[in-house]
Amino acid sequence: MKHIISAIVPVFMLASCGWLDITPENTIDEEDLFSTGYGFRNALNGIYLELGNTAVYGENMSWGFLSAVAQEYLTDNSSQGENTLALCRDAADFVYNSTNTQPVIAEIWETQYSMIANVNKILEHIDDLPESGFAYGNDERNMIRGEALALRAMLHFDLLRLFAPAPSTSPAGTYIPYREEFSHDVGEKLSVQQFLEKVIKDINTAEPYLKAIDTEFHPAAMYASMMATPTTAMSARYRFDSSTFIDEMGQFFWFRGWRLNYMALLGLKARVCMYAGSGYHSIARAAAMELYTSFYNDRQWVGFTPSDDITCQIERRHAKMSDDVLFGVYYRNLATDFESMIYGADNSVKLPLANIEDLFASDNTGVYEDWRLEYTIAQTNTSEKSWYTLKYNTSSEAVVTAVENPMIPVIRLSEVMYILAELSAEQGDVEHGIQYLETVRRARGAQRSLSTTVSTPEQLMDEIILDARKDFLCEGNMFYMYKRLNITEVPSASESGAMKDMTAGYVLPVPTSESPF
Repeated sequence: MKHIISAIVPVFMLASCGWLDITPENTIDEEDLFSTGYGFRNALNGIYLELGNTAVYGENMSWGFLSAVAQEYLTDNSSQGENTLALCRDAADFVYNSTNTQPVIAEIWETQYSMIANVNKILEHIDDLPESGFAYGNDERNMIRGEALALRAMLHFDLLRLFAPAPSTSPAGTYIPYREEFSHDVGEKLSVQQFLEKVIKDINTAEPYLKAIDTEFHPAAMYASMMATPTTAMSARYRFDSSTFIDEMGQFFWFRGWRLNYMALLGLKARVCMYAGSGYHSIARAAAMELYTSFYNDRQWVGFTPSDDITCQIERRHAKMSDDVLFGVYYRNLATDFESMIYGADNSVKLPLANIEDLFASDNTGVYEDWRLEYTIAQTNTSEKSWYTLKYNTSSEAVVTAVENPMIPVIRLSEVMYILAELSAEQGDVEHGIQYLETVRRARGAQRSLSTTVSTPEQLMDEIILDARKDFLCEGNMFYMYKRLNITEVPSASESGAMKDMTAGYVLPVPTSESPF
């Protein structure tokens, strides 16, 4: 293959953070692209930008299609826009073969495999260029290699979670291919187990490369190195908005929160191994504990958004609570696109949230509160009040806008805490499970103490799922949790108080073309 496909260009980096823009061509000769280390940088950055495409994490796999499938939007509201309502209703009812849902499912499939194809091109050529071709020699080469392997694992894993049954259902048969080479062939379909083994292999291969870059070669890009005592907010600023702290190494080595950094890889590893089943839970625990012990407790490179930032901003600028995001994708027009989809011309809400009163009932009794209800969700002043999320609304404050507005959270520390709590429940250690879960709840302002009401693993699991529904709202992640746990019924989006049978919605149909990209 002489030319790399056009999805790798346009090659952009985050313009709001001073990253590079390059005028696109339809195709680019791969010999030219990979003739310098700068070309490898551009190729990798192009893939990161594509992650924010509305076809995938910028909408469909976050606050759009997947949130509707997870019953997070009210589907019986007549004020919703016609196109929005039709897609939302079909997704929530698992009508995956309609004229509304088929194009969405096809573009998820095709865009994910397109990015995988471009990742494979990088890995195919990464050793062709001499060490001297990279500005920082093998350290830079291995950073690019590690991120490419991590991307390949993550992109494939999300395809598996969408287009194949969960391991918890003991599936037989083969489903989708794991593509390790650039090719126009569809590839051999694998069993879920075979597929997961390849995902974990790529993660394990990437791990030493990313650990070296983020903890040995350039750890300053991961935390507030200029402060004697780093704060949660400043450490997050370094990861996502470090434009004022760039050193001589240049911008490519900063902004680690927008890239699959080492902490994000540990989160991904814990996520994958939880999904893979009980045989992999010890690996999930080790990855989650490394994050919790080394990077949350000891180094304090990651933490939760401080209470003052959540509660004292009258414009609710920190509604996304982004300080605990380990990896987020960037979409420049996220806020304006979201608002055009959600709000009508008369300030009505076209896509209101479902079951909010029930979701927060136990933490909104007049005695207790939860900041996720008070500061990340709002209600209209219209006669028929509607709830809507504030996570993707515009902000007028410049510093917060640069970080919060274009970000779609993909991996959060809260998920890692839920994993540790769940693994504790699995072992019958309810006390420690409560401690992990309360870490998240206290950081989100939830005052109700679990120690007085939770005494069994089953009760703890109920609380974990309840809290995850609050934290992952409009981020797409709740669908995957329901599927992993093989939860058969969840609160329905179409009727208050009703339950929805989820079993028919967990596996998307593979597009008929089965195009590799």
